[in-house]
Amino acid sequence: MVSQCRQMLGFSLGIIGFLGSIVICALPMWRVTAFIGANIVTAQVIWEGLWMNCVTQSTGQMQCKIYDSLLALQQDLQAARALVVIAIIVGVFAILLSISGGKCTNFIEDEASKAKVALASGVIFIIAGVLVLVPVCWTANTVIRDFYNPLLTNAQRRASVAMASVGLQILGSVLAFLGWVGGILTCALPMWRVTAFIGNNIVTSQTMWEGIWLSCVVQSTGQMQCKVYDSMLALTSDLQAARALTVVSVVVGVAGLFMAFAGGKCTNFMADEAGKARASVAAGVVLMVSGVLCLVPVSWTASSIIHDFYNPLLNDAQRRELGGALYVGWGSGLLLLLGGALLCTSCPPKKGKRSASTLRYHSMKIPKPSSQSDSVPSHKPPTPRSLTPTKTYI
Repeated sequence: MVSQCRQMLGFSLGIIGFLGSIVICALPMWRVTAFIGANIVTAQVIWEGLWMNCVTQSTGQMQCKIYDSLLALQQDLQAARALVVIAIIVGVFAILLSISGGKCTNFIEDEASKAKVALASGVIFIIAGVLVLVPVCWTANTVIRDFYNPLLTNAQRRASVAMASVGLQILGSVLAFLGWVGGILTCALPMWRVTAFIGNNIVTSQTMWEGIWLSCVVQSTGQMQCKVYDSMLALTSDLQAARALTVVSVVVGVAGLFMAFAGGKCTNFMADEAGKARASVAAGVVLMVSGVLCLVPVSWTASSIIHDFYNPLLNDAQRRELGGALYVGWGSGLLLLLGGALLCTSCPPKKGKRSASTLRYHSMKIPKPSSQSDSVPSHKPPTPRSLTPTKTYI
C-alpha cells in the first residue's frame, strides 16, 4: 500500500511537471522589459519568448509576432527551444512507461518487470526535469549578466527579478491550491486506517477502511459497503481531533487562497503595490497555518496506528496499518507550507521609493524675461531634483 501510494504521488508530480514544461515552452515571458535609470517609459512592456515576442500597451492591448528566423535569436533561446521540446517528448515517454509499470494497471503481469519499468520511468522523468532546468537557468544567467553589462543601454536590459517575483507568487498559489485540494481529499477519504494482514490474520476476502466520518468494508469481489459513524464519542481521540483540525484547515485554506488572489501581482483588486505585498505575505502565513493544521492530525493518527501496531496486548485482528489518506495529508500539508513560504517572499517596497506605476511628473514654470536684457539670467535656475529612481521594476 505504501509503495503504491508513493508510485501514485510520483506519477502525479511528474504529470504536474510535464504540464509546467508545456506552459513554459508556450509562454512568451522569458525576458521582460526592465524599467531602470532613465528608461521610464511604461506605456508598453516588451515580452520575449522562445517562439515570439509581444508588446503590451498600457491600454491592455497586446500584439505578438513570431520570430522570422531562428538564427536571429540568442544562443540561450536557441538552445532553450530544442531542450524544452526534447524534455516534453521525453516526458511523454516517461508517462507512458509509468502507466505501464504502475501497480494499478495490468499491462505487465510480472511484478519484477513492473518494478523495472517503473524505475526506468522515474529515471526518464529525472532526465526530462534536467532538460527543463538547463535552458531556464542558462537564460536566467544571460539575463542577469546582461543586466549588469555596462556596455548595454538601460533600454536594452531585461529584468528577471520582477518576472521571478511574479513566477514565485504564481507557483506558490498553485502549490497552495493543490495542497488545499489534497486537504479536502484527506478529510473525505475513509482510508485513514486499513486492515493489517499479519500473523494469523490472513483472511483477505475483505478489507476494512476506517476514516474520520465513516468506515468501509471492501469485498474481494469489488463490492464496497460504507457506514457513517453513529456517535462521534465512539471514535478514538486522534480521529475526533482529526475531524475538527482538517475541517478548520480547509476553511483557513479558503481564506488564504482568497487573500493570495486579492494580493496577486496579476490582479487589480488592490491598486497599492505595498498593500498587495502585505496581502500576499498575510496569505502565505495563513496558508502555512492551514498546512500545519493538516499535518498535525495526520501525524497524530499515524503515531497512534504505529503505537497500537506494536502493542503486545492487541491481537492481530485489531491491528491497523497506515492508510492512503495519511500520505495524501502529508503531501497536502507540505504543499501548503511550501506555497505559503513562496508567497511570503513578496516583500513590500521600501518607504520613500515610488514604483513606476505611481510615479508623477510635475512641470516647472519658468517666468518669461521682462526685457531683452533680462533674457540671459545672471545665475542658473535651480535644477529640480530628479524623480527618476535608480532602479524600478514592474
